[in-house]
Amino acid sequence: MATRRDFLSSLLSAGAMSLIVACGGGAGGQGQPATSPTTPPKPATGTTPAAAPTTAPAAAGAATTAPAAAPTTAAQAKPAQTAPAQAAAKPAAAGGTLNFVLENDAIDFDPLRSRAFVDRCIHYQCYDSLVRIDANGKIIPWLAEKWDTSADGKQVTFSLRKDVKYHDGTAFDAESVKWNIDRYRTTEGSARSGELAPVDNVTVVDPATVRFDLKTPFSPLLSLLVDRAGMMVSRKAVEAGGEDFTRKAFKAGTGPFVLTEAVKDDHMTLEKNPEWWGKDTSGNKLPFLDKLVIRPVTNSDVRLTNVRTGDAHLSNQIAAKDVATVKTDSSLVYQEKPGYDWGSLIPNRKEGFLFSEGRYVKALAMAIDRKEFLDKAFFGIGAVGYGTISPLHFAFDPNFKPYEKPDAEGAKKLVQEVGKGPLSFEFLVSSGDPTLLQQAQLLQAQLRKADIDAQIVQLEFAQILDLQSKHEFKGITYVGWSGRIDPDPNTYDHIVTGKPFNDSSYSNKDVDRLLDEQRATTDEAKRKDALRKAEQIYVVDDPARVWLRFGVSPLLTVKAVQGMEPYPDRIPRLHVASLQK
Repeated sequence: MATRRDFLSSLLSAGAMSLIVACGGGAGGQGQPATSPTTPPKPATGTTPAAAPTTAPAAAGAATTAPAAAPTTAAQAKPAQTAPAQAAAKPAAAGGTLNFVLENDAIDFDPLRSRAFVDRCIHYQCYDSLVRIDANGKIIPWLAEKWDTSADGKQVTFSLRKDVKYHDGTAFDAESVKWNIDRYRTTEGSARSGELAPVDNVTVVDPATVRFDLKTPFSPLLSLLVDRAGMMVSRKAVEAGGEDFTRKAFKAGTGPFVLTEAVKDDHMTLEKNPEWWGKDTSGNKLPFLDKLVIRPVTNSDVRLTNVRTGDAHLSNQIAAKDVATVKTDSSLVYQEKPGYDWGSLIPNRKEGFLFSEGRYVKALAMAIDRKEFLDKAFFGIGAVGYGTISPLHFAFDPNFKPYEKPDAEGAKKLVQEVGKGPLSFEFLVSSGDPTLLQQAQLLQAQLRKADIDAQIVQLEFAQILDLQSKHEFKGITYVGWSGRIDPDPNTYDHIVTGKPFNDSSYSNKDVDRLLDEQRATTDEAKRKDALRKAEQIYVVDDPARVWLRFGVSPLLTVKAVQGMEPYPDRIPRLHVASLQK
């Protein structure tokens, strides 16, 4: 699959390990992260994440106290309490430039417009969000130091940090939060509008307090504010940038690094924000690095060569075929942990297009041998997947295996029932990486056994995203999703009628109802019941698309890089990284 918007990156690359939920051994020693405000001691790789601590790791800038780690439902947020300070680690070396190779060029620096995973790898370095996750996927304080939810679940009040300014010198305060959230939820064409649809109003209580008034209780709220829906940008920078802002978002965030240069298809430069509020638990000011240089390299073989030769220090997208080799390379440190991401084939089910006939979608789902795909394309790294709810989510059902074995004959019968002759379609695959093409060719061969003709066409990643967003692609695209900590954002906007990430133009009233119901309750058992019923429909009874696998979160660095560990969302946290002198 091609690395997709938010999506893709995570999913596809056959070579790109970014794909599945697998587990693998991580490196010890050099790979052990340094003490940081956002990362608890590193769990052993190759196992499921350790159980969350009962108290939250201290937020950056507050080494010893922080609100308890928040549950993924807003209405269950806990009151503030003291978190134990971590033991002091050997002081990290300050200074230096870290070179990071990314699998595609960033498309949108504006969180409002962004749909690509590669964008988020930049966003997390230059923007802060209201809340974040720790390395185990638990919600922790960030720009919001604490939050309280009303008894009816319809008001969430955030207490904000008072020591924060944007890179352009303007103030971060409650008015700024209101402006950002209103912009995300009301601007025409906003990719965040679906995520924030349940927000009815944002009220400034005082300069350091802001209240979200909700239309109904909204259990996934905090999980969405972790990411782009909760990222704060300077109003001054946005208004000055105009239409060019999304490619020239300079000095626009509050984060640890400042975007200072962006040369399309060549490199992006981010420089240290000396005024960032974050500190590690020993009181050392973050970030340690002076500069980040991020270069897009679509070919997975070339990315790996860059790291091996020292031309790059870090990559978070490694071809599955190379994992065994890098694990034994003494000059490198490889770590991984299970992720939330999934891979899929997206059909255009819009009226008038070939796959508006749902039986064709189900025929594809029946014809594919997911186990063979996992083993041959991903060398067994990850897990076979059938839907959007990953093994890390509370609503996952390990017994849900609707297409455990391929059924070529059953697929043929479905196509024959339609009565329009053999099924043949255009299969769009992102260009630039031979491993993606190899994955697509394996899927093509599997479909051929059911007399289904998938005609591979390669386009640039950004072109495929544009066609998907406009619902103008003719047949199928190969894309995935980088994953979120709650099953709702892994599902809702991709499946519910008319939502921003529903690139397949899927619509099913029963699915819409069930997914709306699970959003409006904080009862986890009720949420799981609704999510499981919905998944049965959009995967089996009336399939929205064809899911293939769950991915892992890999991180490959040279040994000089210190303080890093993988996060389940696959995004490197470079504010804690340092380069050993």
